Amino acid sequence: MAQNHNEFDEVHWDDYSNEPPDQDPGTDTNEWQQDLASSPPASFQSHSDNDIHHEQYTPQPMIISVQDPQKIDSSFVSYLIKTKTSLEAFSSPEPKPVRRRFQDFVWLYDALSNELPACIIPRLPDKYRMKYLKGDRFEPDFIEKRRIGLQWFLDRIANHPLLQVSVHVRIFLESRDFAKDKLVPNQQTNQLVNHRLISSLSDALLRTFAKVRKPEDRFVQMKEALDKLQDNLDVVDRLFARIGKRQLDLGDDYQDFSTSIRGLSVFEAKEGTSQNEIDLKLRKFAETAEAYATTLAQMSKNENLNYHGHIRELLSYCQAAKDQLKERDQKQVDFEEMTLYLQQLTQDRERLLHPGQSIPGSSLHLGEYVADQVYKMKGQNLTQTRRDRLSCIQIKLKELEQEVTVANDVHNMFSDRMVHEYAIFDQIRVKEMKQNLLDYVDRRVDFYKQGMDTWASVLPILESLDDID
Repeated sequence: MAQNHNEFDEVHWDDYSNEPPDQDPGTDTNEWQQDLASSPPASFQSHSDNDIHHEQYTPQPMIISVQDPQKIDSSFVSYLIKTKTSLEAFSSPEPKPVRRRFQDFVWLYDALSNELPACIIPRLPDKYRMKYLKGDRFEPDFIEKRRIGLQWFLDRIANHPLLQVSVHVRIFLESRDFAKDKLVPNQQTNQLVNHRLISSLSDALLRTFAKVRKPEDRFVQMKEALDKLQDNLDVVDRLFARIGKRQLDLGDDYQDFSTSIRGLSVFEAKEGTSQNEIDLKLRKFAETAEAYATTLAQMSKNENLNYHGHIRELLSYCQAAKDQLKERDQKQVDFEEMTLYLQQLTQDRERLLHPGQSIPGSSLHLGEYVADQVYKMKGQNLTQTRRDRLSCIQIKLKELEQEVTVANDVHNMFSDRMVHEYAIFDQIRVKEMKQNLLDYVDRRVDFYKQGMDTWASVLPILESLDDID
């Protein structure tokens, strides 16, 4: 059957993991190709010993399921969490199931963000604030949509080699006294959190207009690949929304068609055996059309919850990766700005040590000349004044050199971690997309089989109309 596929012409599923081709991968990607039919972004790998497949970066088997949402006291919904894992930190391979509410998931997200600031932390599903304002947060469809979103959140944690071994994850998944146990690791990280909060407030002012002075090609390529992936997902999101609307309209048309056939059967219900038989057959046909409309509506609902919902959650996951890439860029900005300040301070020291001489790489400082003239007018000893200023600069230089060293270490740590995080992100999103597309195809096949069976059941009845006089 010929169909018009023009709507999909603007979708391009590029292989981001192999992009760009002009750099030496430096690693063997056969294992990735066997497991995922797609290699990780080799051009972003900075090590030649295939670190991404090292035990440290390979997740252990772990399965987490979010089930059985229950409304508690008309105030919140709790979800049953079941875990299967081979991690030795857990009390057993199958810890006893626990119940958690949405705020507990928020705690886990915040705790992981504070514990592992260089990792890509998957986002939680939106809180859908309008549902809270309308009082619709206990609707079955809303609860199921959130449950599926929370399932993707925990799946991504389970497939991340560092997140899955976090003490916060273990407490979340198996603690029987969660309200008490969740406070223990928080006490250990409070100082770090407070320091990060103060730093973020000050950095927000300094970074408003700051940009990376020397962008690294590998991270520029990561951003371009993420932008392209997001653009394609946006296109699919819009297309699927249109397809979903058309399917709903088609279901309504079948319902109207069924109603019309029922109305037609009323006119055929006259005296006589043959007319009554026609009435019964028309009613049977109307019931079949109605059943097909119900099947179509259920299929559309499932696709919206699962496939379409996953596309939107994947967009959110992409944004989390882009945010982490921005954070890495900010660490480079910190290092570059502090290095520049160190250079300027070093030049100021050289000018004080060698007044009147030309300092390589330094321009004439009018401010220093004016300051010297002011000191002269006040009758101060210019030599002693310069010594005092030099002493202050020496102290600042010593402190700044240490800060630059720390900033450089942090920058390198975030950069190295980002390379692995991007590869892990790429591995998870490829696995998710493959599985989700397979599930989409399976649902479609089941729908068409059910539709064929539904219409096949009415064919003998329609054929028997020829035998009625």
